[in-house]
Amino acid sequence: MARLSGQPRRRVGGAAGISVAPDNSAERLSRFVNLARTQGNDLALPFRFGPNIYLAQTQPGFEGVAWEEIAASFKDASEAYRAGPFEGVRELGRRNVPDRAGITIFTAPRPEPLRLLRTSEDVFAVVGYRHGLSGDPPALERIAAIAREAPYVDQALAMRTRLMPGTRSGRRLRYRVIARMAGGEHQFRRLDLVRAISRGIAERGDRSWRPSPIEADVEFWATLLLGELILAIRLSDERMRHRDYKVAHLPGSLRPSAAAALALLSKPMPEDVVLDPLCGAGTLLIERAHLGRYRLLIGCDRDATALSAARENVGLRYKPLELHRWDAAALPLPDRSIAKIITNLPWGIRHGSHEDNRRLYPRILQEFHRLLQPGGKIVILTGETRLMSDLITRGLFRPDKILRASILGTNAAVYVSTAPS
Repeated sequence: MARLSGQPRRRVGGAAGISVAPDNSAERLSRFVNLARTQGNDLALPFRFGPNIYLAQTQPGFEGVAWEEIAASFKDASEAYRAGPFEGVRELGRRNVPDRAGITIFTAPRPEPLRLLRTSEDVFAVVGYRHGLSGDPPALERIAAIAREAPYVDQALAMRTRLMPGTRSGRRLRYRVIARMAGGEHQFRRLDLVRAISRGIAERGDRSWRPSPIEADVEFWATLLLGELILAIRLSDERMRHRDYKVAHLPGSLRPSAAAALALLSKPMPEDVVLDPLCGAGTLLIERAHLGRYRLLIGCDRDATALSAARENVGLRYKPLELHRWDAAALPLPDRSIAKIITNLPWGIRHGSHEDNRRLYPRILQEFHRLLQPGGKIVILTGETRLMSDLITRGLFRPDKILRASILGTNAAVYVSTAPS
């Protein structure tokens, strides 16, 4: 679990309460690599550091979907798949900050397509990197040196100006540091990590850097995971994770980036008739509309307040789109009339209960199977993972893919199922 800045320093003995061990970087790197290989995950291995490396951040579990959108956003196939260590668009790794963020790390020749991403909540340029760091206090000196000597700060500031025209990139800049720590045994606090990075930035000779936690021109993000430090400059702002269409909000409403990921998992096609039978404020339908052409979007909900919020968010856009006050378990639609069903089922936390869901889910899934066209897809997000496992065991639902995710710190899963052709 990530360590918060207010947590106490780990005491491990010795006269001063801290045991300072030698930096066994090779041993730590070996353990890191062996763990990744044991898990069969090459994307968890250390990556080769160089120019034009970015990272995109989304909800934990959706980093693979974010990467698919990134690769597709570079239209030229030669740009997306050109060979070479730092050419084209290529995924270098994935990381997960428990309960906080999923991260995809990749190379790209230019930043402009990243501006339009919908499944990512922030994008960054990687300016410093090191793996095999120890977790003892002397590592903070090495971390400060990484910030002081980070070679791609100028490049990142230029990219930031291209993505957000009008942002400052002059000789005198105010900055703040955001730090995250997870995994491993750290004998220092997150606040100590922030101070080390901040000291390294202040000692750089390229600009006059002034720390400013409130009014900052530049944000440095430091992520320390299992002895691996990734230092990056944020290239986006809150406009990337927020949407201007969200004028009406409901408690527990799905975040737009997660809604976009669910819509992308449905493999959008121009002939799609798309149904969200529990549409709430309409976020899923609107995000699907932004991903490409469709024949019709249909949203329904039994809650009149939710439908009112959806109508306000939809406005006069996204046609053709219909909103109805219908029961998701008994929809007045013909058999095999829907190409894609994308929905966030009730979790039994804010609405209803787990016992209610044990009765509701089988009825809803039976209705989904009735409505789905041959070859159509169902994409479901829910926190009721035990219930879904039981329904799968009983043969009431057959997913092709299950993605484990975390939504605002709560464990959840996405289930994707394809109807036989």
